[in-house]
Amino acid sequence: MAGEFVNSKKPVFWHQGLFLQPQHLQLQDLHNEMQRRTISSIGFPYFWGVIEAGLSEGSLQNNLISLTGGEFLFKDGTHVSLGENAKLVPRTFEDAMIRVDKALNVYVGIKKFSAHESNVTILDQDSDIQSVVTRFMASTQWEEVRDVYGDAPDAQYRDLTYVVRIFWDDELEKLGDYELIQVDRLVRDGEKIHSASNFVPPSVGINASNNLIRMLRAIRDEIVGRSKQLEEYKSPREMQKSEFDASHMTFLLALRSLNRYGPRLFHLLDNQQTHPWHVYGVLREIVGELSSFSERHSMTGETSLGGDGLPTYDHVNIGRCIHASLILVRQLLNEITIGPELIVQLLPDNDYLSADLPGRFIDTRNECYFVLRTESDPEAIVRSFQSEAKVASRQALPDLINRSLPGLEITHVPVAPSGLPRRSFSLYFRLSKSSNHWSDIERLANMSLYWASAPVDLKLELVVLRK
Repeated sequence: MAGEFVNSKKPVFWHQGLFLQPQHLQLQDLHNEMQRRTISSIGFPYFWGVIEAGLSEGSLQNNLISLTGGEFLFKDGTHVSLGENAKLVPRTFEDAMIRVDKALNVYVGIKKFSAHESNVTILDQDSDIQSVVTRFMASTQWEEVRDVYGDAPDAQYRDLTYVVRIFWDDELEKLGDYELIQVDRLVRDGEKIHSASNFVPPSVGINASNNLIRMLRAIRDEIVGRSKQLEEYKSPREMQKSEFDASHMTFLLALRSLNRYGPRLFHLLDNQQTHPWHVYGVLREIVGELSSFSERHSMTGETSLGGDGLPTYDHVNIGRCIHASLILVRQLLNEITIGPELIVQLLPDNDYLSADLPGRFIDTRNECYFVLRTESDPEAIVRSFQSEAKVASRQALPDLINRSLPGLEITHVPVAPSGLPRRSFSLYFRLSKSSNHWSDIERLANMSLYWASAPVDLKLELVVLRK
């Protein structure tokens, strides 16, 4: 039909005698753009979102939304870079729009390409950009460009600039003719308005959001930290001198899993252009792997009690997906490691060995052990320690020594308690919690040991295990 805009999926038929018009070049541009967009959508899922965005925190206090910079890839494949091929129209907001119980979701948008009306507004140099409602704007001023391949005279041209506007979430129903990307969520903290600490925009790479990187690093650090705890269950030279404890096989298998995924997370975070969808796939693999050591969670993180497990990847709610991964990974890691809740080394303190105890030491669910490390004769050490050593608070110990009174009851444990690696040259003693001495230790938050015949190479640790 005459005057209709033709299908851009079909290439232009260039031929001799064609009277060249602007529409021909426009159609060629649109056809090339359609081809590129098709390849992008097929080749990689969720290939749109924020590349880089910086909200001006200073302008927020003046009730103004403005970006210090921004680079975006919209769903239609349009690449927009503020200050290069696009201009932002700042927007003010009312104080009442952001309450303690109501956040304000902020979007940037460009007008969709229209086949039925003009897509360009021509502006004078002094015109107000606020009045522009088209996809592009252009200046009335011509620019000149030189011939970069030959010596032809300079040519005049005018370029197009994308017009980027700011919208709120309560306007979305009326914005069907706009391509939109959410760039922030504003919350109120007293009189101050700031970006939500858990918000992650739809992103092309993880470097688009500091919040996203922070959560991913937290997951990586949880895995690395737990791996370091489990390294005690490897088989170094000194452990090979003792009979291997088969109950530690679970810990070795868990260590292998953690050591597989720890370096992978380091690799993904080193290159911060990695797409969040790819990173989330690795997190789902980690949850599936760690679920092998859990009685409560399935490979998707679901539980028999109705726990939902990990959600399907949601590009417009990446923060929820990654935060759910962080919580679930922590839960699964806690099910793997039944090792010590706390290890405190008792250090020389005049004639004693002493330590100050942290607050989490006091818990009725905890069992406490001494681990003595020495190469002296183990039988002689056990007899001497149980008959001569006195354990009490730092304040009470001098009186026990002067009056030859017993301290805290200690009992030799022939085999390493469950949760502790079996080491050569190590002896284990359980501490009784049923005496006034123990109450005194908890109240004063310190512990001291007096042992007159202690071996020179003695190393003494207080180990706290959760029942």
